[in-house]
Amino acid sequence: MKDYVFKSNFKSDISNFLNLKHSLGYKYYNGQILLEQFDTFCFNNFQSEISLTKEIGLAWATLRKNESCSSVQNRIVVIREFAKYLNGIDKIAFVIPTTYIPKQQKYKSYIYSKLEIQKIFDILDNKKYNCRNENMYIVLPVLFRILYCCGLRISEIASLRVEHFDIDNGMFSVYESKNNNNRLIPISDKLKNICIDYFIKMHSNSSSDDFFFYTNERNIPISKGSIRGAFKRILKVANIEKSNLNNPRIHDFRHTFAVNCLKKFVQEDKNLDAYLPILKTYMGHSKFISTEYYLKLTNDMFPKILEKANLYIGDAIPRIGGAYEK
Repeated sequence: MKDYVFKSNFKSDISNFLNLKHSLGYKYYNGQILLEQFDTFCFNNFQSEISLTKEIGLAWATLRKNESCSSVQNRIVVIREFAKYLNGIDKIAFVIPTTYIPKQQKYKSYIYSKLEIQKIFDILDNKKYNCRNENMYIVLPVLFRILYCCGLRISEIASLRVEHFDIDNGMFSVYESKNNNNRLIPISDKLKNICIDYFIKMHSNSSSDDFFFYTNERNIPISKGSIRGAFKRILKVANIEKSNLNNPRIHDFRHTFAVNCLKKFVQEDKNLDAYLPILKTYMGHSKFISTEYYLKLTNDMFPKILEKANLYIGDAIPRIGGAYEK
């Protein structure tokens, strides 16, 4: 973990807050990054302030140019938590109201076609996109193959460490994922060999707790922002464009994985009573409604899949209409 040097008037409180989080067993990696940004923000703009004022809070909560709703949401949530901590130790601090947290638009999931996937990996493998860091040309082709072939979340793949890759058995271990979920991710022999080649190139002198995907320092994971930035450039080269709410995203690799699995189950006449729970576990879902969401996405085969699902498991899977886990 990188050692941050806090310099604002909140430096001691931020350090104590992080120590509390770590003592409770939280890694709090992303929160720590946001607190460093907040510290720099206060140092540059509010050097004379010794309390977390309303002015600081609302300035921090302001949506920035080209910033997504999810990014500002994450920024606000962390500082709300920090402010509550300050209040808890009898210090005056303004807690940003939840009304300042922007509501995210409901995106329609984008399912990549085989041709689009071929374009994306052709661009990755042949370096037809620009990256400032040469290591990205080694990292990204493997990283995106795991996302596409295994349906991982971007936060999960960024958190993988060397010790999480079982070379002998061809398997990744995912720890402390969404809903505190831990699970094993078996991979194909072909993907295993790709990962082994990558491991030899990038981890000849690594320790077990180094991050599996990194750009410069092994003890600092590749940032999700770097992954998303590169992916936007790749989509542009591939001429895969967004339209309204149907916006191709990295997370849609996960949706595409699930839909392709469901198609394969039906095409191979698999028993959905047995295979849907396997898919649920593999993807790290805590509820069946999250897995059933992908039945709706399989528009061309949905009637057949739903008919078979109801035949095998009846009402075990509730009707779509509620929230689902991404």
